[in-house]
Amino acid sequence: MRSMMANGTRVLPACPPISATVDPEVRQFVISQLVVIALPVGTLFGIWLWMLNWGGRSRRDQ
Repeated sequence: MRSMMANGTRVLPACPPISATVDPEVRQFVISQLVVIALPVGTLFGIWLWMLNWGGRSRRDQ
């Protein structure tokens, strides 16, 4: 493993965790944009799956 030194200690990355460096306003903006994108796409995907299932049932009944 390259992340282990010869004496067995782990080498930690030099940069701080991302959550410590992101401005709270930026984090809130990113979350809101993800919600704005994910809700309509998820809804359309669910409707599409429902329509596929609904169409499949009508073919079996014939």
